Amino acid sequence: MIQRFFHPVGQGAFYSERHEYQGSTLNIVYDCGTEYMNRRKKGIRGVVTQSFSDQDVIHILFISHFDYDHISLIKLLKDTVNRIERVVIPLLDPKETIFLANIYRALEENEEGEEEEARLSDLVRNPKEFFGEGTHVFLVQPSTKKENGEKATIWLSKSDPEENPKEIPSGTPLSLENYGDWVFVPYNHLNEERGKDFRDKLQEVGIDVGKLENPGYVLDKDRCQKIKACYKEIDGGINQNSMFLYSGPSVGKGVSMYFWGGGIRWDHNYHWSCFYDHYFNSDRVACLYTGDGDLGDGDLNKVNARAVYKDYWQFIGTIQIPHHGSLPSFNDDVLKEEYLLCPISVGKNNSYGHPSQRVISRILFHRSCPILVTEDVCSTFVEVIGWRPRPIM
Repeated sequence: MIQRFFHPVGQGAFYSERHEYQGSTLNIVYDCGTEYMNRRKKGIRGVVTQSFSDQDVIHILFISHFDYDHISLIKLLKDTVNRIERVVIPLLDPKETIFLANIYRALEENEEGEEEEARLSDLVRNPKEFFGEGTHVFLVQPSTKKENGEKATIWLSKSDPEENPKEIPSGTPLSLENYGDWVFVPYNHLNEERGKDFRDKLQEVGIDVGKLENPGYVLDKDRCQKIKACYKEIDGGINQNSMFLYSGPSVGKGVSMYFWGGGIRWDHNYHWSCFYDHYFNSDRVACLYTGDGDLGDGDLNKVNARAVYKDYWQFIGTIQIPHHGSLPSFNDDVLKEEYLLCPISVGKNNSYGHPSQRVISRILFHRSCPILVTEDVCSTFVEVIGWRPRPIM
């Protein structure tokens, strides 16, 4: 059995999967964060600490990108569980790494509770050091136009060398030994337009963006305050990378047969509601996690998800709508099939107007189901997927 959770962290992202396979348990997490304004709310922090115990192991943590609302609770997650065995992150350009690390140093400067909160500058600068011994770090290379053909699956095992982060090509299927034929396919897209608004705002207030690689320049008290003010005004988007993730059956003839058993949530009046499998194609058990990616079909800065995941598209029945339902990040080309489940992580009182009413309208037009996951615990959405051994022919 597989349980897929869309956790209620408001204007952020926190998704997990729990795979139970032949007496073993596999825990997968994709992103773990909430917006800057929510960073100390006990209720949202409790969502993380109540989702896992100190006996749990996170077998793979995927980080889509390094915007605050996707990584701010990772330190809390790390401190909650027994250990995190593997981390898969997008490979950053060295200059981008320095830029992001210094921006987070400015955001953290003079903050109360600094020790308790994630040292995000350390996470960006040196993820291997941040997670410590026993955690293997895999870096997903940015996609290129020259990438062609199916890539061989990388089988992850406890014997993986952990001395240095390992680079893997974008679009490479990952799977864990002894956990069936379910695969995870990360795709690291470099969007040169992301972060432009933030850099423009910094320049408007007199910050020399070219000098932000210098820690001494960044940590000036006056500049720190200006950087924090600019950050609070933007709608995410300080990191150019965005890593999509396919989680679902492998393309080849696998050893298991998977079927969508149902999705369940409860509304604000605590009445149970359930999506039964006769409304949806029970074979489409996979999920496409998009983070804050940009969907599209031609723009150089957008991702044609259908083309990237063309070999897996037949299995996808759940698509996490990117960037909290933002209209510029949406393209309904991904909704040509009917009866898709479309979770949207969004803050109830966010200042950005998310989710866009046009996004909701287009999802409904395609006879698919928008599911808003807010900071209310009762907005949690859970999917249950069954499996059985494939008959021997």
